[in-house]
Amino acid sequence: MTGDLPTSTLGRALSGGRTAARAGAQMLGYYAKRPFLSVEQRDAAREKVAQDSARTLFQGLSLLRGTALKMAQQLSLEMDLFPESVCRELARACHQVPPINRALVRKAVFNALGQPPERCFRHFDLQAFAAASLGQVHRAVSLENTLLAVKVQYPGISTTIDSDVRLLHQLLRPVMGDDQLIPALDELSARLHEEIDYCREAAYLTAFAERLHIEGIRVPVLQPELSAETLLTTSLMPGVPLDVWLQTHPDQAARDGVAERLHALFLTGLYEHHMIHADPNPGNFIIADDLTIGLVDFGCVKRLSPEFVEQYRKLVWASAHRNNDAHFRQMAALGIMSADLGTDTEQRLHQVSNEICQWFGRLFADETFDFSGRCTFIREGKVVLRRFHGLRRHLTVNPEFIFLDRTRYGLLRLFEMLGARVCFRNPFEWGE
Repeated sequence: MTGDLPTSTLGRALSGGRTAARAGAQMLGYYAKRPFLSVEQRDAAREKVAQDSARTLFQGLSLLRGTALKMAQQLSLEMDLFPESVCRELARACHQVPPINRALVRKAVFNALGQPPERCFRHFDLQAFAAASLGQVHRAVSLENTLLAVKVQYPGISTTIDSDVRLLHQLLRPVMGDDQLIPALDELSARLHEEIDYCREAAYLTAFAERLHIEGIRVPVLQPELSAETLLTTSLMPGVPLDVWLQTHPDQAARDGVAERLHALFLTGLYEHHMIHADPNPGNFIIADDLTIGLVDFGCVKRLSPEFVEQYRKLVWASAHRNNDAHFRQMAALGIMSADLGTDTEQRLHQVSNEICQWFGRLFADETFDFSGRCTFIREGKVVLRRFHGLRRHLTVNPEFIFLDRTRYGLLRLFEMLGARVCFRNPFEWGE
């Protein structure tokens, strides 16, 4: 399918409304049959309607593309915000979104660079080879014969962010409560207003290239003369996305090596440079034949204050050493909990803090943590985090913590996907 991107508020609302209506009809069908089903049949029917609703949601978001899809991708990385069936469908959105048509691509290049593609490039493939949720990526060859990747922003996307926040709220209310959904959407909306500026993304790409020198990690080379606010051109990263690479059935050593490099990327960026590549979906990590990892999509980069990073380090240290009281104190120091807690509420929060501390601390219990042998780790964490979210009205929002926590959780999900053995006892978080 190569249809146009709906850009008007009415057009996107109608498209989202049709999606919500289809999902609602599926749920109504389930509830109509439920009284006449046995317990076993109810469980099977409930799972089927969840899967059908997830597919409907994905199809609707794919038609909308843009910010609605991007926010759904980010929310899918949150703890306990979507059932697994929805997460699986959203995972497809990383780099499998239907492309915009060729005429719109030509127009987007002309608007950004002032010339048609054939004047700027020796060759420009009008068929996208990958989708970024705010745009799509095309192969090209420079006038100097360099292989390039050109990310073209979807036309009109800058006008859709605020309306899509309201639209996504409508779409996701059946699977998320407002107390979780509204703060998450507000934070993501602010971030997306930054992400649509490709000049800003180019600056972050340059910062990563200059500061992060990690063996096995590759950063593309920016082509500034072929980049603009809505178009970003870099060298082409050889390889395939991480999830595609996994379909080749790499051995344990290869999967461990990729996980080790991803972990080093996170730790080095956080503790040495106070910035993180904060969009850990598989499509952003390109695995080459030599197992080096190419980073793509620097639109979701977060700079963190040194003071916050040090407070976060102490929180992880407390968990790594199973120190429940220190962990609770650091949650307070990070401003996660309200200051005027009653005794009963404080005790309940302390108990949940203890559970989080012990759960996350399991990563550090041995020299390496084997995700293939502990396939229930993420699922058990969701149970703990569900209790934590249940106390949300007693919590305060720390935007830096939300962003970092989401990124680290997404990284753990990648390790689980890899079935990797990872050493978490690093100098930053394990030692004094």
